[in-house]
Order: sequence, then structure tokens, then C-alpha cells
Amino acid sequence: MKKFLKFMLICSLCILLSISSIASIPVSAANDWKGFDSVYIGLSFYTLGEAVPYTTVIPSKGSYYSKINMKLQRYSNGSWHTLASGTHGDTGTNAFSSSYYVTKGYTYRVYSTVTIYKSKGGKKINSDTFTYKNKYK
Repeated sequence: MKKFLKFMLICSLCILLSISSIASIPVSAANDWKGFDSVYIGLSFYTLGEAVPYTTVIPSKGSYYSKINMKLQRYSNGSWHTLASGTHGDTGTNAFSSSYYVTKGYTYRVYSTVTIYKSKGGKKINSDTFTYKNKYK
């Protein structure tokens, strides 16, 4: 059942990316860190300036719990400014996305810190930060 859910999640993300007006290419990190299998992060823009940042984490063990702290940021005046943020935790595959309306002409990024735990409320295994930039033209 978990493999089916993982397959459906990945298919959903592919469909989401293929129908976006400016599709992002996800950043993938695989098997480089203890506790992580892979991480996908991206940012798509849709009509009327809707930005959809997303982060998906697949831990190396299905019983591991991961927590995503995700920020949508805009670059202006020489620094990054947080527009929206949120947190999501789940056991096994953890997918988090949100929606926020933005202005053309700026570069935006998804800034996600992912922490892997042995179980919910359990011992921390590892943590890392992932970023993805995209300009809304």
C-alpha cells in the first residue's frame, strides 16, 4: 500500500508540473544523508501570479518521521524576504505544498529545512536545508 501511495504522490507531482505555465524542475537529493532516501523541491507559477512551492521527502525507512519547515521567499533590495511559511510532518513519504500570490519581475525561492526522526517524537536522525529558485517573468 505504501509503494502505491508513493507512486500516486510522484505521479501527482509530475502532473502538477506538466500543467503549470512555467514548470519548475525539482531538485532531488538521494542517498547522500543518513535517514534520507530522496527530497524533491520546486516552485511553479500559474495564472494570476499564483506561486505553488512544494517539498516532498522520502525517508530511507518507511517508519521514519520527517518534518518539513518550508518558506516562500522573494529576493529584493539585496536580501531574501519571507512571504509565507509553514510546517508539515508525517511518517513515511511526506509531501507539503502551499499557494501564495506573487508579483512578476522578482526571483522567488523555496527554502525548506527537513528533519528526519526515528519516529514521531523520537530521536533526531538528521537534518538538512534545500533551496530552489525560480524567476516569475
